[in-house]
Amino acid sequence: MKSRLIDTHCHMGDDGFDEDRESIIEEARSREIAIISSGVTPNTWRKNLDICRRYDNLYASIGLSPAEHQHLEELLEVLREHRNELIAIGECGLDYYIERDHEIRERQSEVFIELIQLANDFNLPIQIHSRSAGKYALDILKKQDAKMVHMHAFDGKSNLARIASNEWGYYFSIPTSVVRSPQKQKLVKAINIERLLIETDSPVLSPERGTRNTPSNLPVALQEVSRILRRGEDEMREIILENSCRLYKKLR
Repeated sequence: MKSRLIDTHCHMGDDGFDEDRESIIEEARSREIAIISSGVTPNTWRKNLDICRRYDNLYASIGLSPAEHQHLEELLEVLREHRNELIAIGECGLDYYIERDHEIRERQSEVFIELIQLANDFNLPIQIHSRSAGKYALDILKKQDAKMVHMHAFDGKSNLARIASNEWGYYFSIPTSVVRSPQKQKLVKAINIERLLIETDSPVLSPERGTRNTPSNLPVALQEVSRILRRGEDEMREIILENSCRLYKKLR
């Protein structure tokens, strides 16, 4: 499928899509939107893979929510079994917003490091969750010499994103919630334009708080990014599409 937009991060295997998943995916197809769908819990890994097999505008990523760090060995088995079906590893990373215990944070870091090394070994991009832990996640990625990094819905300081995108070549995706987030609006201006992606993170981070998000909302992110950068939508669409295909080579 030739696409004009790439939703670089969402969760089509989420239970919230069980009743109308097909119509949502078909609506995205009608809008020429391709989707990278991530399964991040044991009960969604194989479900996500199965869904992505059925639609030519879906691409599978498998990872591990930091809250599920105890399931690393199970994840590694799935990743090795299905590596040829994957467009990326992730999301994975750190979550210091939910977890305050120091020992568990250390375990999150250990799991994160192992998955970075696996992504390097597989020569796949890695999608990063770094809620309230942006600086720490970036430090680990740099120390581990991560090769193809996608920082998803980054909530850290914009100066960190400026350094990571300009000096280290990391990619950052702007979610549809940018329309209501001053932090994300500031982030758009900081990211190297050649490292800028967009995402929905469906079913969350909707443009309208409290509503279910879907990949068909992706143009909202494109419109807001274009407005912030004072660029035409057609120009930004081409730039973001090229960026997405540069990182995710299987999209080509």
